[in-house]
Amino acid sequence: MVSTRKVVAGTVTAVAGVAAAAAAGVAVTMPSGVDGPGAMLAELQGHTETRDYRTADAAPAGLVPDWTRDVGSAVTVVRPGDAAGDDSGSVRATMELVPGTTPPADCTALPSVGMPFDGGGSWPDLGDTAQLCDGWVTVVLDGQLYTWTADDLQAEAAG
Repeated sequence: MVSTRKVVAGTVTAVAGVAAAAAAGVAVTMPSGVDGPGAMLAELQGHTETRDYRTADAAPAGLVPDWTRDVGSAVTVVRPGDAAGDDSGSVRATMELVPGTTPPADCTALPSVGMPFDGGGSWPDLGDTAQLCDGWVTVVLDGQLYTWTADDLQAEAAG
């Protein structure tokens, strides 16, 4: 005869196994820019929408700066999701740049780096050197581009 304790223990173990498998499945299907439980929760709840693109050229218009189209790869774009409410055109992106790539010469230095909307992911310390390039705040660190924009920055760039 099987004891009640063994049945309960078996049931708890089975439920824990199913939950772990489901969590692993969700983690595997998340885009690369979704790192950590907070970012994963934000993505699942629709507060963020994260997409990966092999190259900057493959990203839809408006999701990466135009000057990166020929030099960017391993692109991750984060936007506020439907559950976030008014996003004011917020977009942030990271990508690897072809070695030696620098922002366009007509970019202007910014007095401070600032920070894009939270987006639920982690970024390194961006230092104190940022530029505004065609409506995108732009920081290049060790061949990696960190960039973000919003409607007000795009409107200002359009003049």
